[in-house]
Amino acid sequence: MRIGVVSDSHGFTGRLSTILMVMEAEKKPLDALIHLGDGYYDLRDLQVDLPVYQAAGNCDPFCSDTLNIVNLSGARLVLTHGHYQHVKEGLDDLLALAIQEKAQAALYGHTHLQRMEWRNGILLLNPGAAMDGRFAILRISRLGAVEAELRSLY
Repeated sequence: MRIGVVSDSHGFTGRLSTILMVMEAEKKPLDALIHLGDGYYDLRDLQVDLPVYQAAGNCDPFCSDTLNIVNLSGARLVLTHGHYQHVKEGLDDLLALAIQEKAQAALYGHTHLQRMEWRNGILLLNPGAAMDGRFAILRISRLGAVEAELRSLY
């Protein structure tokens, strides 16, 4: 499974559209798209024809779903913007949540900085800010193993 991961588009739908075109232009098409908040409604205007999984951010008014736990292709994923897990101060709270949820990966945004690391066998992934042209590709094998790649338009 090949999944596009974005966060923090903050209304820059043109940039988000370009990111989606770049992701879709590769040999293997996307199977799904994840948006990790602060631009929760930005995909609505782009008419994305993929399954979309989201978590609302601190700049997404009238959204209460700030945490989403999904099972995709045998992998359990925590989707969050990260403000409630205090990711600007470190990733300990995010890791604790991932362990509690028995997740293979925890995906977050909020900091606008791309980051990918493994802790306790769990992938912690921030695709960076889509408004700055940053995104990630998440791959899930048939056995539920996860791997990711950070990307940028520039």
